Amino acid sequence: MINACSHRGAQLCRHKRGNKATYTCPFHGWTFNNSGKLLKVKDPSDAGYSDCFNKEGSHDLKKVARFESYKGFLFGSLNPDVPSLEEFLGETTKIIDMIVDQSEQGLEVLRGASTYTYEGNWKLTAENGADGYHVSAVHWNYAATTQQRKEKQQENDNVRAMSAGAWGKQGGGSYGFEHGHMLLWTQWANPEDRPNYPKADEYTEKFGAPMSKWMIERSRNLCLYPNVYFMDQFGSQIRVLRPISVNKTEVTIYCIAPVGESPEARARRIRQYEDFFNASGMATPDDLEEFRACQAGYAGIELEWNDMCRGSKHWIQGPDDAANEIGLKPKLSGIKTEDEGLYLAQHQYWLEMMKHAIQSEKNLAQQETSQQGATA
Repeated sequence: MINACSHRGAQLCRHKRGNKATYTCPFHGWTFNNSGKLLKVKDPSDAGYSDCFNKEGSHDLKKVARFESYKGFLFGSLNPDVPSLEEFLGETTKIIDMIVDQSEQGLEVLRGASTYTYEGNWKLTAENGADGYHVSAVHWNYAATTQQRKEKQQENDNVRAMSAGAWGKQGGGSYGFEHGHMLLWTQWANPEDRPNYPKADEYTEKFGAPMSKWMIERSRNLCLYPNVYFMDQFGSQIRVLRPISVNKTEVTIYCIAPVGESPEARARRIRQYEDFFNASGMATPDDLEEFRACQAGYAGIELEWNDMCRGSKHWIQGPDDAANEIGLKPKLSGIKTEDEGLYLAQHQYWLEMMKHAIQSEKNLAQQETSQQGATA
């Protein structure tokens, strides 16, 4: 439901989590049940409401037009004219499954969340989450610091960070899917430091060797267009983007983990996550500075275009060998982590949606003009 009172629009629920049978608006005291039905208004006697007031659910809370779930992840759309969730997710469900299936009990969101803003357009982070080209330039400090810690602490290094210095040098690539979704993946140089590495034999027996390899030995950054990332790499997380204005974006991230993993694996997972992510991590602030610098640079309007043709000579239409291992069917494959071809699927879908929105507005305007003419 839309979190707004049907009376004067005040935010009704003001807590991030919990469960209640009824909700009373703090502004004027209207009460609703948790299905959205208006139960009562404050001081109704002799109030002088119009005859059409609260008829046939007219003042119940407004429901989200479409609401579906996949593997416990909830998705909503304000637009009723959209495909089913399964159709929208398409091939990306295979990537979601290999994250969720790390435990028979599924995933859980760990306590706490981190929310921060940056001075830049939302598309900067939508692209950057699957940008393999920037890692060695932007995150060299993270790579150097974690490597020094490993060398100095050796056996006492309980974090055992995933190698950023060797990231992408062992192989990897990218995929563009229908509806603007995209995936960046790499082959880890040190998969033995993954929290789920002890599960390798179990995964192989249950899912087969190719899928087990994808689940443990490869990092995965999955963008569900337009504003959600599922990441299983330097840490495991859900990342949600919220545009605030053309040059300001809010990002909320949640650490996720397989239910029932060992205390040692859970501790390592959290420490690896804290190392890299959050506004206090060693990598996220560097990304945010580059977003700010890009947004500032866009003020130079004489430079109209970004260049994203890297890898164009070896992009593959359809799946590559790595995708074929698990029956994954992308529209486009990039055979190197630095390839920028995966953005094509995202940008093409964005363009389609913008054209559709513009045409819808034109059609609506024409209908209104026709109705006015008929009335006259």
